[in-house]
Amino acid sequence: KGEQAGIWEANSRATAYTPHTCSELGSTKCEGSVCGDTAKGERYSGVCDKDGCDFNPYRMGAKSFYGTGANFTVDTSKPMTVVTQFLTHNGTDAGDLSEVKRFYMQD
Repeated sequence: KGEQAGIWEANSRATAYTPHTCSELGSTKCEGSVCGDTAKGERYSGVCDKDGCDFNPYRMGAKSFYGTGANFTVDTSKPMTVVTQFLTHNGTDAGDLSEVKRFYMQD
């Protein structure tokens, strides 16, 4: 099956990574109800899961991980580098996705 992902959905107060599984393999041009058009009442008619399964540190219990100010592990008032790694079961580019890792680097 295919995959679509919100790699970095964020602002200064919240961050999330959201994978969306898809029922079709590879790239697909989005046209008509295949897109899951919410305005037309077709949100769940598309080939990809519109809601996805997000990972949000705050919602996962890390209340002081990401936000504005020195009291957060990642202080969004300062520059940062965000790295997302896609790891496969065999460590090759052709392997099956087995893990997604996210790193926030600052200072």
